[in-house]
Amino acid sequence: MSNPVLTSAEVTAPAGRRNLLRPDIRREVALGIGIVVLAVAVPIVAGNAYWLQAILLAAVYVVAASGLNILRAQAEQLSFGQGAVMGVAAYITALAATAWEHPLPVAVLLGFLAGMAAGMLLALPSLRVQGYYLGFVTMAGALALPEIFFLFEEQTRAVTGVNVATSAIRDVAFWRTEWLTLVILLCAVAALVVAGLIKSSRFGRQLKVAGTSPEAAMTLGLRPGRLRLQAFAIASLMASVAGVLYVLLIQYVAPGSFTLALSIMLYFVVVIGGAGTIVGPILGVGVLYLVPDVALASLVDYRLLIYGITAFVIMFLMPDGIAGGLRRAIHRLRGRTAPAATISLREVLAQAPEAGDGATAAARTGGPLLRAEGLAARFGEVQALDGVDLEIGRGEIHAIVGPNGSGKTTLLNALSGLVAVDSGTVHFDGEDVSSTGASGRARLGLARTFQTPRVFADMTVWENVDCGADDGRTHWFAEALEAVRADWDELPAATLPHGQRRFLEVARALRRGPVLIALDEPAAGLSVAERKEFSALLRSVVAATGASVLMVEHDLELVWGTADRISVVDAGRVVVSGPPAEIRHLPEIGRLFAGVNHVAG
Repeated sequence: MSNPVLTSAEVTAPAGRRNLLRPDIRREVALGIGIVVLAVAVPIVAGNAYWLQAILLAAVYVVAASGLNILRAQAEQLSFGQGAVMGVAAYITALAATAWEHPLPVAVLLGFLAGMAAGMLLALPSLRVQGYYLGFVTMAGALALPEIFFLFEEQTRAVTGVNVATSAIRDVAFWRTEWLTLVILLCAVAALVVAGLIKSSRFGRQLKVAGTSPEAAMTLGLRPGRLRLQAFAIASLMASVAGVLYVLLIQYVAPGSFTLALSIMLYFVVVIGGAGTIVGPILGVGVLYLVPDVALASLVDYRLLIYGITAFVIMFLMPDGIAGGLRRAIHRLRGRTAPAATISLREVLAQAPEAGDGATAAARTGGPLLRAEGLAARFGEVQALDGVDLEIGRGEIHAIVGPNGSGKTTLLNALSGLVAVDSGTVHFDGEDVSSTGASGRARLGLARTFQTPRVFADMTVWENVDCGADDGRTHWFAEALEAVRADWDELPAATLPHGQRRFLEVARALRRGPVLIALDEPAAGLSVAERKEFSALLRSVVAATGASVLMVEHDLELVWGTADRISVVDAGRVVVSGPPAEIRHLPEIGRLFAGVNHVAG
């Protein structure tokens, strides 16, 4: 695909107003709203009070499941505690309205705050554990909730339950069916819209990056722990709203209403309906609640068995859930195939001003851009770094080479803040960053790519690049990228071949306007033609931005032809450092790379 060339006017023109919802997500939100409204309208028109209550309770579950969908699909957090959060909010609302004799607004507020507090309590383990371990911790919380209610039976009325319908507030106009129906409907619609907005937003994409690859997130200046807590807060907010709505609708709560079974149902609702889709929670609630608990009410005692069998069958036939399976089927019927994706940075880099941002940055202070002194790091019995001293000049391409296992990637990780060293200091752009983590160094202008490209396949090319945006930095490259935004936003990143993914990572790194770009084996897996193109790209990046490039690389031919300076690492030490012409014929270089082509040629 050829990218359009910017005019100078287009570079400086502000981007037009963007829709908050991506077109495909906007259509999905509209479909979800239509399904919910229609589902509520049918029993109202038919005058069937039983089915109306069942549909309204299903809408309440959609609110809770939409929050869990954001947590599970966007933030990649495994939680079986959504039902417990919903239960805390419901129980505290009921107790506040009855035993504590608070007015309804106060009871609702107390229930909401209690649910949020419970949700954030379950979120704390996400700062230390991930994956199934986090799932087990949240499951333990869901298991413990009913027992806690029974432990304080005198205060919680756990044995008899809390009957809100007999409280002094039962005659409040709010309890009228028509008003409550409207409130639940609006909350369900709001949950779908919020899910769509988050999925369309940079924040939603950053949640995905932090959940999928915390290391990549940190090198983009993001704080994965903070993002995980924010995702839990959103999920807890929706679960708390659902808990309050549950009390208003059912008007009775007991510990048995919020057992682990509810949390498991909500989790399977997300997975079976289609994790990451807007309509998935609606479809999942229909399959897992309305069918077994309402249409097949006589089988309610077998709900866990039904959940398991249904999940197995649907996930076997449709691994992406019902919504994902339907989407693939529609694409097949329409004969829609993903285009062969290619991207280019030439036109973007061509828009560099004569005195680029990087050139200005390079002249800002004297001395090296990055200086490391005495870096040492040990992993068990392995001394990965052993007193490394290294300097990276401003506006230069600096290559680190050495045999396998010599400590090259560990050194790159230490310089970028992904690995804590046992001793030594790192100064970057005039600041001591020895105690600064990867996120902090990235915000100072140190970008990083990885040996295996961290490309997020369920995003478009543009969305991948936009994850690296830094609203606090204004620079020409970010503005110039707007010229290719329309093209790149149509390209699924999953269709990019390996070489193109390398270029995508570089574009994402440049999006932040860095002064140093660290690359880990960028030529790995590239064809000969792609390696030549990549070498030219690095030269263009330095010329256009003034940024420095630090790369770990095994392709010595690429190194000799691209680098301004080379440091050779062996056994965790820098053996020699200097321009390629000075070091390529040294005897020790030949010994280190014996049998490797292009050492002397």
